[in-house]
Amino acid sequence: MSQAKPKRPPFSSLPLDPSGPPGNAWGLYGPSDELGSLNLLTPSTVVAAAKEIQIGERVSLDWTLDNPSPPFFDREALNVKFYQRGEMAVNDDVLHFNTQCGSQWDGFRHYAYQQRRRYYGGRTREQLTGSKLLGINVWVENGGIVGRGILVDYASYCEKHEKIIEPLKTGAIPVKELKAVAEESNISPKAGDILFVRTGFTKAYTALSEMEAQALTKGESPRDFLGVASTKETVEWIWESGFAAVASDSPTFEQGPTSGQHTTPGGIWKGESWEQEMQGGGLLHQWLLAGWGTPIGEMFDLEALSKKCQELGRWSFFISSVPLNVSLTYGTRMEAG
Repeated sequence: MSQAKPKRPPFSSLPLDPSGPPGNAWGLYGPSDELGSLNLLTPSTVVAAAKEIQIGERVSLDWTLDNPSPPFFDREALNVKFYQRGEMAVNDDVLHFNTQCGSQWDGFRHYAYQQRRRYYGGRTREQLTGSKLLGINVWVENGGIVGRGILVDYASYCEKHEKIIEPLKTGAIPVKELKAVAEESNISPKAGDILFVRTGFTKAYTALSEMEAQALTKGESPRDFLGVASTKETVEWIWESGFAAVASDSPTFEQGPTSGQHTTPGGIWKGESWEQEMQGGGLLHQWLLAGWGTPIGEMFDLEALSKKCQELGRWSFFISSVPLNVSLTYGTRMEAG
């Protein structure tokens, strides 16, 4: 990431590839690019972010791999094997888990433009199958996701202003409220920032009984979560802010379910000439992952971070996150980031 990067054009310039899907930024960093918005994490950006280190205290954002339990969306549960090797006092562990449990980043192989079935840079499933294209190992090889993080603590904002918030039910957080939280917290987004939005999901989920957690997974609407609104205003704000990556404590980042009335023609996208192309759900997933190569983090445990930010009276910090270094050639089964 040491070379000079091209200037990020305004949102009104999108799509950059006119033959591609709506909102794409394909070609901005060259036809072979596999880093997307992570190109914004230049050496100067990281050096500037290091100034956030003032007291030397560390806060973990990792939610454990056995959460949620049972997993959402019918995914496989964590399986751990612990065994002794031979007669020696030596033990090994073998973990089998789906890549969408605990705190995790959605990679660029995870979600395509649903109508055209194209991943970041216009790649097809066939190009990804049997190759290393768009693997998260590329992020690791370039130093991971390291820079200035900012916390938009929506849950605390709602509590402070006596606003009802229900993280375990579907709901949209509009951009105007995200901006209001940022302004109240004296946060001014900078290009290359890593955005974290706290909805209070992990706190609400861990307060559930085992029976309630089971019901949440197996109920009629196990995909209903509070999240960032799936609107054109949202994608414009994220692009113009220049975020290198975005994340939250919810399972979807954007409003769940990722497909529904709020994501269909006649809903929020009514009147747009490209509304038919955006069917299929996961509108922010389509724009961010497939369109811009912007990693989406989900189910980050932001509770301790929230408390520390409130204690210090500042909501920006230095963040270092290095995903799994998986560089194997992928087979016919598509894997998430």
